[in-house]
Amino acid sequence: MLYDRRDFGLLRLAGTYQWLPLAPLRTLSSLKHLYREAELLSALGLLSFSRSNQYLMPSPEGYQFLASMEIDCHAPTKRPYAKSSALRRRLEVGTVLLTCLGAGIEPAYDNVDRLKRQPVFLPAFALRGGDGNLMNAASCVGFGHWGNHAYLLQYVSRQNPGFFMNNELSHLYNLASVFSERLDTPQALLLAGESYRSIYEMLSNQTPSGRNGKKGFTDYSQAYPRLGIPVSLVSCDDTGAMQLAIMRQMDYRTRIAQAAFGARWKPEDDRLPEADGHVDGNPLVIAVDMDLRRLERVCRDACQQGRREILVAALEGQMSGLLLDQFPRRAPVRALRINTHVLTAAFGENFSAGDPWPNEPLRWKGGLIHV
Repeated sequence: MLYDRRDFGLLRLAGTYQWLPLAPLRTLSSLKHLYREAELLSALGLLSFSRSNQYLMPSPEGYQFLASMEIDCHAPTKRPYAKSSALRRRLEVGTVLLTCLGAGIEPAYDNVDRLKRQPVFLPAFALRGGDGNLMNAASCVGFGHWGNHAYLLQYVSRQNPGFFMNNELSHLYNLASVFSERLDTPQALLLAGESYRSIYEMLSNQTPSGRNGKKGFTDYSQAYPRLGIPVSLVSCDDTGAMQLAIMRQMDYRTRIAQAAFGARWKPEDDRLPEADGHVDGNPLVIAVDMDLRRLERVCRDACQQGRREILVAALEGQMSGLLLDQFPRRAPVRALRINTHVLTAAFGENFSAGDPWPNEPLRWKGGLIHV
């Protein structure tokens, strides 16, 4: 099998997802080796780069190679216009896909039952088309299953100011039996975007879009305060990849708190049940998942109780990228950066944001690709 002797290789990934964006391959540290391999596959005539240098896809020879390996990937009937909405949506899906891949979350593409295996990301377009269309015009980028949580993923930007809230959340609810036979997998909404700040700007935008309220469409700024499930933000960059790598670990909040504070940390705060326990009597929030609404509730309640200090722990890129500017005014927040020493203590020496494929270079031998 190409690249890793398993189901996934870069060529197959490009053939399956079509128009795989180049930007994340260039910018995500954990995927830089894939960009070098894309250049090698291009030199071998198996991958082609778009004229706009926005995306890559298999060449005709690449599709022939996949077919010879009995990998069923169909070339698109035509290439999209450079600024078409279809291309933009597919690049958004690919950007989320590669961010997940950089976090060690595997892509799936052929069957909704793949969501039973975690960590995995399934793009929404895999559920569209033909007689088995499960999406009914929904615009989400896909579904995820990691850390024993089920996620509906949306890409947020000025071109994507909202979603068909009731319709799309119903798809997440309807997939409950896929995630868990006991129907008890916790569900959450994951809002992805170029940066934490760009996502938050759309969530706090006070000017309704022209689509808001039409045919069930709801701006994120209108939906965000009243969603009944947790909502996390994730930036499609190195910080976001690390965030997802942490979130795919079981009990990540508990393990980070224990690693950072040891015996000083107590796992429960009776006065603030939503906090992640307390340290020396001060409530603690592990905010690495960027669930801003939970953070706001804990800060509000802690201030009402007159608590002396609120400890908030997150990654440096999350602090500088948004959190430091969004802490409630007059709240006695102490910002703590989660460093690599804490992550190593929490999740082991080999923990990092990294893709699940072996980090081995491709080698050209006698007309075939071997690893």
